[in-house]
Amino acid sequence: MRKRNEACRPAKVPGTHLALALMGLLAALAALVFMTDPLLPVGLKAAILALAAFAAAFILLAPARLDYRVTPSRLEIRTFAGRRALRKGQIQNVRKVTYRLGSKGAGTNQPGYYVGRFKSDLGTVRAFTSAARGDGVLLELTSGEKLLINPRDPERCLAPLGIELEEATP
Repeated sequence: MRKRNEACRPAKVPGTHLALALMGLLAALAALVFMTDPLLPVGLKAAILALAAFAAAFILLAPARLDYRVTPSRLEIRTFAGRRALRKGQIQNVRKVTYRLGSKGAGTNQPGYYVGRFKSDLGTVRAFTSAARGDGVLLELTSGEKLLINPRDPERCLAPLGIELEEATP
């Protein structure tokens, strides 16, 4: 198995682990409250327990699944739900940016995992980031779509693609 490129891991977000642990605990407590209610049917209790288990697993596992892999010919973005691969020829422009995600169009936003369509100060973007704001890389595709990622070291991460990063615009 190939060694993971540390420069391509999403940027660390302080306090994320505590927030995720608290969210998982709240999901478990909510399930416990419903499970002890004598008026609920057994089938509904089982469904609630299964949903709470899935929610707790998602809350704790999703941020760990977010990853970027780069080869000389493509960029692969991995999320909890799957992967998205971009060929080098699909990438028209790459620049460093400072971003702030706004309202969510579709997707997930929780501490350490912001994946989906968001309105932001950069326009409408498809975000694959570990933070709602900070320093990142905006990939403008030939299709007109904008993707936002936040690797720890953008230059080292994207170097295998041979694409030069434009500096952030004020």
